[in-house]
Amino acid sequence: MTIADATMARRGVRTVLQPVCASYLIIGLLACATTHPENPALDAFPAGVSGVTDVVYYDVHGRTAGELVADMRRLGPKSETGGSFFGETLSPLRWQWRVRSQGATCALADVRVHVTSQIVLPRWTPPADTVPGLFGQWKEFLAALETHEVGHKDISGRAAAEIIRRLDALNTFCSSLNDETRRITDGIVARSRAEQVRYDADTRHGATQGAVFPPRRTPPPSP
Repeated sequence: MTIADATMARRGVRTVLQPVCASYLIIGLLACATTHPENPALDAFPAGVSGVTDVVYYDVHGRTAGELVADMRRLGPKSETGGSFFGETLSPLRWQWRVRSQGATCALADVRVHVTSQIVLPRWTPPADTVPGLFGQWKEFLAALETHEVGHKDISGRAAAEIIRRLDALNTFCSSLNDETRRITDGIVARSRAEQVRYDADTRHGATQGAVFPPRRTPPPSP
């Protein structure tokens, strides 16, 4: 998905907001804090990039695998084509900097990029008459789905790090500064979008990582 860019300039500081993908990109000034000790990967971002990850759950109900799949299809995040996914990641980027000028030449200082990641996952409390063994399968599936969504978040984190690296090195005529910064950030965002799409294609939206419910079992080798 794509959302129109929003740009604001004030007192020599330019802030650009550009969401990206069915996993998105966004950036800002919040400090990175570990809020998910049960899975540190949720809060891991590249050095120099600040970020936070919020996990949002939608509740599903059922006692069989079929009932749970039907509820996830009904309640899960919706695609642009009208289908649904079991999970989704939105990771917008927000970036900010100061401008240093020396004559006709300008450079950027204090380039900061923040990733605000939101991961949507299903949540299930098994009833007393749940099919035996189903809860274990659910936990296996949910861990794999979370791993897949973290992969989307990590793509956004790498894009954030590249923005910092490229803008920190920028030195150009002041008259072309805005055009240069937009060319750089637009290019990084476009490549990140394409990487998000490839990631879903390569993993079949997490299926190759085990995000399939009920989990598929590899048949035992023939004797």
